[in-house]
Parts: sequence; C-alpha cells; structure tokens
Amino acid sequence: MSAIYINTVSYKGWKKTIEISNSEIKILVVPATGRIMYYGFVGGENVLYENSALKGVLFNTGEYYKENDEIQAPNVGGNRVLPCSEDYFHVLTGSRHIPDPFINASSYDVTFLKNGIVLESPISKILGVQIQRTITISEKGTGVDIQQELIKKMPAQNAEIEKIPLTIWSLSKIKTPNCSYFPIHHESIFKDGFLIPVWPDAKNNAAINVTTNSAILKIKSSETLPQKVGSDAKNWIAGFLEKNLFIEKFTFDEKGVYPDNGTSVTIFGNNLFTELECLSPQKTLQIGERISYDLHWSLYNVNDQNEVNSILKSL
Repeated sequence: MSAIYINTVSYKGWKKTIEISNSEIKILVVPATGRIMYYGFVGGENVLYENSALKGVLFNTGEYYKENDEIQAPNVGGNRVLPCSEDYFHVLTGSRHIPDPFINASSYDVTFLKNGIVLESPISKILGVQIQRTITISEKGTGVDIQQELIKKMPAQNAEIEKIPLTIWSLSKIKTPNCSYFPIHHESIFKDGFLIPVWPDAKNNAAINVTTNSAILKIKSSETLPQKVGSDAKNWIAGFLEKNLFIEKFTFDEKGVYPDNGTSVTIFGNNLFTELECLSPQKTLQIGERISYDLHWSLYNVNDQNEVNSILKSL
C-alpha cells in the first residue's frame, strides 16, 4: 500500500527540515530558507543544486545577507520564489542583483498537511506582499504539486514601489545538467521563438549553445561562461542531468502580460548550476488581491538522449 511520510529531520545544519516522501521520491523543505532544497529518487541523487558554503545558514527576517560586509543575494540553491522581475530590483533595494530580502532570504512559517506542507513568507515591508506555497506529493510516482499565491497585504514602502507589477517567479536551481529544454511557442512573439537577453554588465554566451529541433529549444550547459535564454513557451521547462530528467509544468495564460518583454520561462546557467525559471503573468495589485500560479514537478529515470527526446515530445 502506498503512503506519504512526513518527518522533521536535521539536514546539513538546518534542524527543522521537513522531509516528505513516498516509496519513490522525497523532497526536503527548509523553512529557515523558505526553499525546497532536495528533490530526488529515494536512494538516488538530489537534482537540486546546493551551495555547501552556505549549508545551515539562518536568515533574519527582512535583513540583507552580507558576505565580507557586502550586501549580496545568498546563493543557497534549491527552489525559491521572488515577487517581481529583476527589472525592478534596483527600485526595491538599490541594486539590480538584490531582491526583496523579506521574500528571498527570510525564514518562512510552516503548516503541516496530510500530504505535504504550507509555507508562508513574512509580509514584505518593502512591497507589502506575502507568498504562500502549498507543497504536496502524490501517493505514487514522482509528482510534486506546488500551489502558489502572492497576496497584497499592505501598502508598499513608497509610491514608486507601489507601481511595480508583481509576478510569481519560481526559480529551480539544479545541478549543472547535460542540457536544458523548453518548447517553442508556434505563435511566439520572439524571433525564432526565443530571446537571448543583452546584459548591461556581462556577456551572455547562450547563442553558442542553443539549438532547436522539432519545436523544442535545447541549450547545452556552459562549462565556464554564464548564459541565459528566455521564451514565451507554454506548459513546461526541463533539465537533463546524468540519468535524471526533471520537468516543471505550469499553466500558460494566453491573455496574460508576462514579465521581461513577454517571457514565461528562462534558463540561466553557469559552471556551477542551472536555473529553470517559471514566471506568472504580472500585474499591479490592490490590498486583498492576489496572483495564483501553480507548478507540477515530475522526475524520470532515463538512459540516454533518445529517451529524453521521446519524453519531451510527448508532453
């Protein structure tokens, strides 16, 4: 008989980690970081990237993380959520690289369910929003459902911030894969069905590693150089590493206004990790209004590229 097991464990210095498992897979959620830090087959490898230098780190609500007395966005790893696109970070924090510290680097409250948990962020004193994530797994198989809501709770810090369009931006930081993928929208707003952003302070090296075939974009991971590609792709994004194929599904809103010039998915990578990023449509909210955006994860054990191609074509 299949069953779901939920336990509180110590994991790499995080003493109140929540382990949720069935007979096939397990996930580890660390409320102290507000992140899912582990997803993998029972007895297998974690597909999510973890930065060993920050294991066990604890955050103070709303305080900026510092390394060598310099404010930084902590590269902890795992899966997290941000409440607006990177275009507006400088308005929030004065830096295009530093997101809202109430949402990104704070401890979340946790409520237990029969098949998972609910994570609840602090209310941001900058944006006036709160994130709620209901994380559950299926009794059988590898399915993980993540129901997400961004709720406007109070006024933003100032009138300029109040104008910022909000989005649920989910970032799954995985170990550097062989390749990552997303489908090409047949009526894409982008030339060739995808966008390679131009960065103001670095070179984007995605063009040398991107190929397209059978309406699917494939980007080979970079061994040294950073790269990023985005798209108005519908329904899924995926990463293939060693014997694991990790797939994130989402709902695409044909009428929605998406961030970053219409981007619903983004793949960012370097020599350490790859981020599979899924973005909800964006909009400004009045107090009491919310944005809902759900994800479904699945994991496949695969032997080769042909098997990967077959699974992706069936999605």
